[in-house]
Amino acid sequence: MTDQPRRRGAARTDELLQVTLDLATEVGYAGLNIEAVARRAGVGKHTIYRRWPSMAALLLDALSRVWTTDLDYHDTGDVRADLREQFLRSAPALSQPPIGPVYRAVIAEAQSDAALRETLHERFLATVEQSTFDRIARAQRAGELVADADLRFPAEVLCGTLYYRWLLSTKPIDEEAVNSLVDMFMAAYGAGSRVSGGPA
Repeated sequence: MTDQPRRRGAARTDELLQVTLDLATEVGYAGLNIEAVARRAGVGKHTIYRRWPSMAALLLDALSRVWTTDLDYHDTGDVRADLREQFLRSAPALSQPPIGPVYRAVIAEAQSDAALRETLHERFLATVEQSTFDRIARAQRAGELVADADLRFPAEVLCGTLYYRWLLSTKPIDEEAVNSLVDMFMAAYGAGSRVSGGPA
């Protein structure tokens, strides 16, 4: 059948992505390279280079493999509860294998690679920000948040605060931190706040 080579190719790609995830978890970015992936997978380097031009490109696809809709927002009609639930649910997913080690490795490499940084933002960070914006925009339309506030920057702040704690701080993303962040957002933008009109 004509689709058998395609299925075999897809299976080999999945295998190589899984090997990359496993190695990233074990050795971190410093010990990760195309040669190591090839050895673990039992293939030649050319097999990997045919699919990915660099280790960073391979890592991005490996990250895509495990970046699932589990990080999406639920919508119960209560924006405060939904923000809180999503942050508490996503924090462990971002901090632990398989996403955590690979994501940290890609972010570290992106600091010296402008093209990779742009790709990382487009494929992952922008998706997270957009998902957050979409949820709070629905809440705004439903009357839970002030009607005329621009919520683009607040969406970025909500995500960025947690990413800061996860990447740069030793402080945990725990229930206290999440509650404080969501309370601050609701105090500023919840219906009845003074964001739109300024001081009385």
